[in-house]
Amino acid sequence: MRHSLYSELRTVYEATAENPRTFRLTIKLKDMVDEEVLQHAVRQTMRRYPYYRVRLGLDETGVFFEDNTTPTPVLHTDGPIMLGGYETQSHLLAFCWWKNKVHIDVWHALTDGGGIYHMVQTFLYYYCSEYYERELSSDGIWLEEDEVAQAEWDDPAREPFDIDPTFLVDKWEGDAFQIADGGVSHVNDHCIVHNIRIPEDEFIRFNLSNEGSPGTIVSLFLSRAIASLHPDTADPIVIAMCVNQRPALRAPLAHQSLVGDVRLVFHDRMKQMDFETQTTCYRGMVALQSDSEMVKQEVREYQELMNTLAQMPTHEERHAYCVELSRKKSRMFTATVSYVGKVDMGDAEFYVQEFHALPSTALPSCETPLTLELSAVNGSFYVNFMQFFEGDAYLRAFIRQLRENNINYDVLYQEQTKYPGFVCPWR
Repeated sequence: MRHSLYSELRTVYEATAENPRTFRLTIKLKDMVDEEVLQHAVRQTMRRYPYYRVRLGLDETGVFFEDNTTPTPVLHTDGPIMLGGYETQSHLLAFCWWKNKVHIDVWHALTDGGGIYHMVQTFLYYYCSEYYERELSSDGIWLEEDEVAQAEWDDPAREPFDIDPTFLVDKWEGDAFQIADGGVSHVNDHCIVHNIRIPEDEFIRFNLSNEGSPGTIVSLFLSRAIASLHPDTADPIVIAMCVNQRPALRAPLAHQSLVGDVRLVFHDRMKQMDFETQTTCYRGMVALQSDSEMVKQEVREYQELMNTLAQMPTHEERHAYCVELSRKKSRMFTATVSYVGKVDMGDAEFYVQEFHALPSTALPSCETPLTLELSAVNGSFYVNFMQFFEGDAYLRAFIRQLRENNINYDVLYQEQTKYPGFVCPWR
């Protein structure tokens, strides 16, 4: 079956060899992976998710996904793979394993973190049930025999919206301080990730005492850290905090990539405020910009982009237009923070040590070279501090924020990221 794309198109046309628009979920288990059990669990899981068993197609009329009847790849490697090509038989999603780690590699045009989490739950249920020979609870988990609801297929971004303009506020669209221009480290083309672990209960208490959320508080820590290294920057520090659009669009089951952003501006006046007041400011920005009317306005702007692309005669022109538009948009941000919420892994969580999400970049790496990706599992928060530059000045400044606020932490390790590539059709 073939289906045309809509929400996916911007990501499709933005993808380049340097910025493939992919992400890798890593599940670190308590025990070594059993390949036979893994293969079986993947087969059971993917029978439930037909919209992830596809390949990308292009013709004169447009871009589309079509069924990929070959098995979802399960590869024995810890390194980066190439989605959409020979290695994965054109699949846009693949499983990899190494020692006690399972990686789920995904092209972002297929879905996002909020969309893939149902599949993660299903996979862990099947894998842990068979591996540990236990009858785990399946409450809230989509199983292979369950019917695929039409709402999983429907794309809410295609729908027309009535918007109440009285709820709209202006979002930041000016230039932001750029690490690539004025940072303390030289930006390069490969990404290093520092992994920080924070006790979940302690961090939640800190959030509640400051009436914040994990994404808001981490964004403020990062803003303050960057400001401490660049106290006299003319342009404000702006954090793009990713927002799951499904709740506002009343489409909780939609599988498409539905991510917007809230723009948190740390301007000169805020630098003089105390921490509690700064938290209040950020909380207000989040509340205003994540309102359902604001999300619908963002989707309407996306619909206007789709109308613009439809007027262009070739894929190459649409690709060039979207890449340039993305480059211009990235000048509005200094860094990115992404946290779509904790994954409810059910009974299987007992067997999971760590859970990480590593995007190739939430925004273009060459212009916005710092992304913090948050995840939570088994009593711990993990902050993946992803940077496209050498040195640890920004990391140390961020850790200083944790210390000053009496938050315990461990820096677990540093490594080069291994997010997947993508066989880009625009080469």
